[in-house]
Amino acid sequence: MKISRKICSIILLLIILLSTNIFAATTSSKNTSLEIVENNICTINVTDKAVFEKKLVDYNLEKKQLSIGLKITNNAIAPLDKPSEIVLVIDNSLSMKETISTGGSRMEAVADSAKLLATELLKLDTVKLSIVSFSTGDNEGTITDAKLRIALTNSKDSVMEAITEVSNDASGKRTDIEAGITLASQQFTGTCENKFIILLTDGVPNISLGTNKIQYSGTTAINTKTALTKLHNDGIQILSMMTGVTNDIESQTGKTYKELAEEVFGTPEKPTVGKFYYITDNEIEETVSKTILNQLVAPEDDLLTNIDIYDYFPQEIIDNFNFEYVTSPNLGKVSEDIDLQNNMIVWHIDKLGYGETATLSYKLTLKDNINEEIISVVLDTNTKVDITTDKVLNEDGSKKIITSDVTPKVKLTIPEPPKQDNTVAPDPIPQTGTTILGILLISVALVACLVVGIRLYIKNKELK
Repeated sequence: MKISRKICSIILLLIILLSTNIFAATTSSKNTSLEIVENNICTINVTDKAVFEKKLVDYNLEKKQLSIGLKITNNAIAPLDKPSEIVLVIDNSLSMKETISTGGSRMEAVADSAKLLATELLKLDTVKLSIVSFSTGDNEGTITDAKLRIALTNSKDSVMEAITEVSNDASGKRTDIEAGITLASQQFTGTCENKFIILLTDGVPNISLGTNKIQYSGTTAINTKTALTKLHNDGIQILSMMTGVTNDIESQTGKTYKELAEEVFGTPEKPTVGKFYYITDNEIEETVSKTILNQLVAPEDDLLTNIDIYDYFPQEIIDNFNFEYVTSPNLGKVSEDIDLQNNMIVWHIDKLGYGETATLSYKLTLKDNINEEIISVVLDTNTKVDITTDKVLNEDGSKKIITSDVTPKVKLTIPEPPKQDNTVAPDPIPQTGTTILGILLISVALVACLVVGIRLYIKNKELK
């Protein structure tokens, strides 16, 4: 008998709790007003040139709607968007006449690729080109080992003629790279901000300025490397392509030609300066007319890649506001809806180029029935924003999380009713919101309690 009474007590308590939660926790949003408490703008400096921004872009307080915009901009300027001077420094030593696997000579492959590169560069109004060749002449080890074929110009025809002239004049015995890059550096004007040297060679330097004997290492290597470093420190960007260099042993030094090249230029992974492309002869066209061109037009250094933007929402926003996108992202892909397990959306962008801006926006609309506990409480529209990209890494090489919890803040209030004449009966007080589910739960509980009560009554009567 005591057990039965306990069961009845538990059922009654459940009914009270259900009633409290259903009838007291929710209310109609019809009589509430939405106001913006803080119109904060979330700004995150992703890199020194890329900025993320999240802010309230539109709202309709009458409809209780908020539109929030997300935007990330790469403010980096592509180098060749500014006036640029480029000197092509082409090796015309005897080894350039060697026949390669493509069927022609190495010089023909380099010259044809240089023409393709020059053609694309001269489509830009900001670019001027100069052509310098180098090998050795009658006075080895002097600046005369290099020859100016054409001064800086934007004339395509003149540049094509100059490259043809170099390809027809492959005659020097040795490779004086220092003379070539030194003469090239003398072509730049003092007013141009962007200065590039593109070195195209098939040999390890074996003579340098101030020497007059063949030497593959030692002074020649030191002089050439020092000249490259000085030009780099002077603000000249250097892109070097070396082809046709083998792993054969050079007799004087006992080192391979590749090892001797690395003494001067470093490796492609860790170049002495700028960019160093160590390639085979069949890669000449791809490297010169595409890889080097892309590095000039849109170098990877300032491009943002594999960007992930995580936008987190408070539970109060998810429970009481409907979410929908206003505009789809113009770049990348975003979650179809809020991930309710993590309370977030994720926006992924593969690449953000020079001057590009990626945007999207979404809308939060107050639901018809809301939790009355959020009334008169200042609500964050978002919890935080986390951003990761390949360009921002921790010391261990993992992606660094860049974060901010700055967000717009809003509040719901119930306006005070206007004062009324006491002699007139007021309008019925609005009832707290009920749902069909709530009514069904209460009904089921009441029926269960009634059934248990009847059975206990019958059992008790039988005992008597």
